[in-house]
Amino acid sequence: MTVSAVSPQTLKENICFKTLKVPLRPGVRLCLERPRLLTQSYKETEGEPMVLRRAKALSRILENMTVYIQDGERIVGNFASDPHSLTFYPELYCRWVEKAVNDGYRDLLDERGINELREINEYWGNKSVHSLDSKYVSRDYWRDTGGAFVWFYLFEGGIPNYEKIFQIGLNGIMEEVERRLTELENDAAIHAKDFIEQKDTLEALIISLRAVINFSKRYAGKAKELARDEGDEKRSRELLEIAAICDWIPANPPTTFHEALQSFWLIHMITHIIEIPMVGCGVRFDRIFYPFYKKDRDEGRITKQEAQELLEFLWVKFEEVGHLHPPMMAEAGAGANMWQTIIIGGTTPEDEDATNEVSYLVLDTAKSMRTLQPPVAIRYHDKIPNDLIMSAIDLIKVSHAHPAFFNDKAMIPWLTTKKGIPLEDALDYGINSCMEWNIPGKNILTRTSAGLILLPKCLELALNMGVDKFSGRQIGYPTPDPTSFQSIDDVMEAFLKQVRFFSGRAARMSDIGDALYEEYLPRPFMSALIDDCIEKGKDCRRWSYHGKRAPCTVGANNVADSLAAMKKVVFEEKRISLDELLDALKHNWDGKEDLRRLMLSAPKFGNDDDYVDLMAREVQVRVTEEMERHPGYYGVSLSPEGSVAAAPYAMAIFTGATPDGRKDGEPFHDGTISPVQGRDTNGPTAVLKSASKVDPVVTYNHLLNQKFMPQFLEGDFRDAFTAYLKTWSELGIYHIQFNVVDRDVLLDAQEHPDDHNDLMVRVCGYAAYFVDMSKGLQDDIIARTEQKLS
Repeated sequence: MTVSAVSPQTLKENICFKTLKVPLRPGVRLCLERPRLLTQSYKETEGEPMVLRRAKALSRILENMTVYIQDGERIVGNFASDPHSLTFYPELYCRWVEKAVNDGYRDLLDERGINELREINEYWGNKSVHSLDSKYVSRDYWRDTGGAFVWFYLFEGGIPNYEKIFQIGLNGIMEEVERRLTELENDAAIHAKDFIEQKDTLEALIISLRAVINFSKRYAGKAKELARDEGDEKRSRELLEIAAICDWIPANPPTTFHEALQSFWLIHMITHIIEIPMVGCGVRFDRIFYPFYKKDRDEGRITKQEAQELLEFLWVKFEEVGHLHPPMMAEAGAGANMWQTIIIGGTTPEDEDATNEVSYLVLDTAKSMRTLQPPVAIRYHDKIPNDLIMSAIDLIKVSHAHPAFFNDKAMIPWLTTKKGIPLEDALDYGINSCMEWNIPGKNILTRTSAGLILLPKCLELALNMGVDKFSGRQIGYPTPDPTSFQSIDDVMEAFLKQVRFFSGRAARMSDIGDALYEEYLPRPFMSALIDDCIEKGKDCRRWSYHGKRAPCTVGANNVADSLAAMKKVVFEEKRISLDELLDALKHNWDGKEDLRRLMLSAPKFGNDDDYVDLMAREVQVRVTEEMERHPGYYGVSLSPEGSVAAAPYAMAIFTGATPDGRKDGEPFHDGTISPVQGRDTNGPTAVLKSASKVDPVVTYNHLLNQKFMPQFLEGDFRDAFTAYLKTWSELGIYHIQFNVVDRDVLLDAQEHPDDHNDLMVRVCGYAAYFVDMSKGLQDDIIARTEQKLS
């Protein structure tokens, strides 16, 4: 029974979904308010320090953008002028937007809007950061790679220190800035250059904090205005409650569960959409909100039902946001929407179980709402309650997409030993988006701008002396003539030289991107919410807690299957010559089906077979080592990253046939540690055993997808599934997530999409509505092996 004037489910029915696809869903528009106000501010502040220009631009936007409160909502906050609109960021990019609204995104703007867009872009021209990079790196450097290295700017991630915000409010943070400013002005020993930089930065922080406080008060005023004209008494009381809350937070520490949720939402929306686009969320949701829930329950202000309903209103806000992505991303991130992962479970600073009542409320809310956003992730550890696992299994069964599981047994040793993170901080890690680790409150602004390295393409080039099969151009490293290879070790070395070549390009592009972001895109508001920025008097772009820069690698197990097949069939058994294999690959196996079946019959990863599993381990370890040769902008070397989204499907079109039996353009395996679709035939435990041989502590944060039929999450099978998760954890595998949609349902959704608008599936590190994907990506998901429990 709803306790609000309008139920969250009713609001959900009216959401205009802004998931990534081309064209976007009907009704989505482009709002020009933010770029218009930003441009006005930039024109007025020419010549001023960039950090102050950014703060003043944010203030101009928050003071003048439209604010609205939709009928019935109890958590408020908007980022565009109406619920159907997205915004964009000319300081980041401008050229592709104008092209897109005349092509795949043609319904986003009318003629008047297109004309204004052109006027805005006239100012930005080559000023946008994504245009500036062409001054320093030739586009041939990253475009003429035949797909071996795919470069694009995605949006960054980071997690504010919400615990501090909730303890002292933005007013308290502003007092810290003002104290530090006074100390700075009284420091006679400081170098003049440092003094100027710190003073400008601290003043920018104050401007930003005041702007956000005033922005919240604009909602308070709007709610009072609506309450005066509201005929429904219940809704009028709700509006007055919203007014009181927004007048108090985020300036002051929240005192109730509702105030904490509202404070969080406004800050999340500003840091992730309005100030600059960010993906993910990463908050340890149950940890930061439980004290407010407990206090309200203890003092009789809220029931469990009322608390869940407030969470459901928050879920509606998560679901209605979105980013405008380039059309080229439509397959690589098909159906995605900001990847706003929230975390439950895990451990306390004392390394005890952190599960509480809010952990279960989150799962219950996800069950009742069945929304794409926010994705739920569970930190799994040895002390996790069985009841939480059972509740999570029930969620998997009804949502088909949430939650994902992350293994503390793998992650915490990786953070402490591989990355040098102090144990206290490692115990507090969150998952920022699909797979990307972060630590709340720490200065780890991550950008996946290092792009993608397609490992099967590197193998193709290794077998062709660096020459692209399709264009005939030399695009890779000139490795030796493959006819000279005498063993699989020769093939491996040629492959790794290609990886080294393209990871060097990834490093250069990433470093240039970081330098441009530091110079042109300071983050004064985010800096106020990140530990130590105030004390240092530095914008968060100017230093880093941990310089995390991570190219994504795809297709490692296609490479492992390929190398194992070559080792067995060509070099050991000598059933075919290397020349025969190379000719078959050149011609996409045409007329060579017998040879292809021979290569397909070789051992394949995912079946607990050391012959290929140890090859997979060698590939992953040595690729990681090649990446780590390249120091990053902040002094920490590159490291592979597991957030590959749908790139194994979308980017495989660039790669020709590979020795594992794959044909030209066919998809790579999903994730980074999942077996190739349909090749894992020995059951789900064999998959875990294969994956466990690739130690994430010496490689990176691997993504593992598994697919089960719904009946294996019911009745007696629930205990078996719980045991399966325990085995996964004990084997030290970093991550696992599940699709549990019946094949017949997926096939029917392809034939009758209007009957399945809310059908969710796990694509890779994220979930998406099945109907928002291309048929090819849908087919790829259908082709994944359906596992069974005995």
